[in-house]
Amino acid sequence: MTDYPKHTARLPAPIDCETAVRRLWDFLDAELDETRMAEVRAHLAVCRRCPPHFTFARTFLDAIAAVRPQDDVPDALRNRVVAALRSEGFTGGAIGQSTPHRAPPMPGTLAGDAD
Repeated sequence: MTDYPKHTARLPAPIDCETAVRRLWDFLDAELDETRMAEVRAHLAVCRRCPPHFTFARTFLDAIAAVRPQDDVPDALRNRVVAALRSEGFTGGAIGQSTPHRAPPMPGTLAGDAD
């Protein structure tokens, strides 16, 4: 008889509401590593208080993206803004990206439900 390794899928560590809300913007921007993303998703799946905060923030970001001018910003201006942000210590992964923001779907919803 062959012994097969047991499936050892790690469940995300439980996090509290304060931790979830502190990670809100990074979660919506998909700036967290996969472990932290999974922790926030798991928290949102069981918490009654946090999902409204995340839904509001996601709706806010989607609304901003929807009214974003379609004209591209000149590279010289973009480079100056990015340099100024970096000189002030901002290290976010979205610096200088020109793609519109699209937040990940909330747990328990379909990706197309927000549209």
